[in-house]
Amino acid sequence: IVESKNSKFPEGTYIVGEYGWRTHTISNGKGTVNGLPSAWIIPDIGNLPHSLALGVLGMPGNTAYFGLLELCQPKAGETVIVTGAAGAVGSHVGQIAKIKGCRTVGVAGSDEKGKWLVDELGFDHFINYKKDDLRSKIKEFAPYDCYFDNVSIDTFILILIVPI
Repeated sequence: IVESKNSKFPEGTYIVGEYGWRTHTISNGKGTVNGLPSAWIIPDIGNLPHSLALGVLGMPGNTAYFGLLELCQPKAGETVIVTGAAGAVGSHVGQIAKIKGCRTVGVAGSDEKGKWLVDELGFDHFINYKKDDLRSKIKEFAPYDCYFDNVSIDTFILILIVPI
């Protein structure tokens, strides 16, 4: 915040909000979207980049964290299959699953993404849905305990018909 007359939003703080993609905006600090505040102050995260508020500390990280831990409730040794694994949410899901001691299978659309998933993020396996026979690859990694879908109903249906 460059200048402020609102004590809830002091100068020098950083915020994220419902303002679209921009570097500056003017706000009275009273706005809401669907009854929720339209701006949030980014907590002090030390020397870490503020962009974390848009990723791991923002919507993608929260979706991954709560979606996996609250809904799937994975346990060590279980297998987690993640579609859209190279995306913002899927990449976080895989890393959280690895922290929980799970075997991870990432589904994405290129060998380059697959290499990144395995070599950089620590996924155990990768399926290239554009090249591989998805049904046989899913069978290869069955049984699976959690399927975290980030993409489409078509993939979801295909994975559901593979015996777990």
